[in-house]
Amino acid sequence: MEYTKENIGQVSLDELVDIIPGIYSAQDERRSIWDVWLHANHHAAAISEEVRKGETGGELLKEIADFAMWLFTTAYKLRGTIGAKNSRHETEPETIIRINHSYSDLLWNKYPAMCPVCYWRRSKGDRSKERVPGFERSCDCLLHDVEKRNQSQKIQHVEALRAFSNDKRSQKRTRVDDWQKMFTDIFAANIRHSRLEDIAFHLLEEMGEVSDAIVRMYTYKNEEFIPGEPRWRQIWLEEELADVTSWLFSLVEKLDLIRRTADEYDKWRYAETIVPRGPILLSGIIWKRYGLEYLKKFYCPTCKIPEKCGCEILIVPVDKTVDQLAALVSNVPKV
Repeated sequence: MEYTKENIGQVSLDELVDIIPGIYSAQDERRSIWDVWLHANHHAAAISEEVRKGETGGELLKEIADFAMWLFTTAYKLRGTIGAKNSRHETEPETIIRINHSYSDLLWNKYPAMCPVCYWRRSKGDRSKERVPGFERSCDCLLHDVEKRNQSQKIQHVEALRAFSNDKRSQKRTRVDDWQKMFTDIFAANIRHSRLEDIAFHLLEEMGEVSDAIVRMYTYKNEEFIPGEPRWRQIWLEEELADVTSWLFSLVEKLDLIRRTADEYDKWRYAETIVPRGPILLSGIIWKRYGLEYLKKFYCPTCKIPEKCGCEILIVPVDKTVDQLAALVSNVPKV
């Protein structure tokens, strides 16, 4: 398929998740899941840094694109069966960390065109309440206190929400821009009343939740190592990845809201980086960073090679041994 700035938003989310990691497949096959996730965390932190400094233009958009790429690479790398290797370089501990759904499915399971927190508050797991008029209205969490759930309620919530999502499977979004619109429709009030800093820091919070969910995939107490528990932990990982994605879309939408409401001073200050001719969309941010318009292909912006990155990267211990690295440390002249 040929890609352009005009059609990139029509690409399916799952296709984009396959395309972006595909550019770096030669390098990423040698990377561990912890390597990939550390890169994702690095760019999430960079997003918050740019927001803290008041940046709303070029550097922030670049970090958003890079973060999306590493997030998609994480999801791509995690797909598979627990215990089965996806590549010859994977270690056994990595095979324990797996998701069981496509990116769009894990997203729809948590966000079926509805706020999952509102779903619980309005239903408490009683699916008969889904038929109450107005049940699927936009998120109104700002009007309510946060409700705590015990472990049993969390499980009940997930089971009911996934059943609800499955019933609405035909309504699941496909195209990237449609996903952004869906999150905008759900969380319009939250996005409007939240500062850009609030959204960026909440994104970081959810990154920490994913990190914890990854740890829980291979760390148990003796009494927790029981039948069924690994499956639930896999679900928690999928849920947290979905939360990160929702905040990523919300961050981009907040930038577009700033664009739409900017006064003349802000338009001068932000220039075209924040006030482009059209809306600010995640698809466009990714394409501007990783797309070659004249070739209608994705490429690596570092080496400039289309479709398959040619950057020479050494990864220890895959490409070099630990002893070779240790020698570089011990052979440094003393000063």
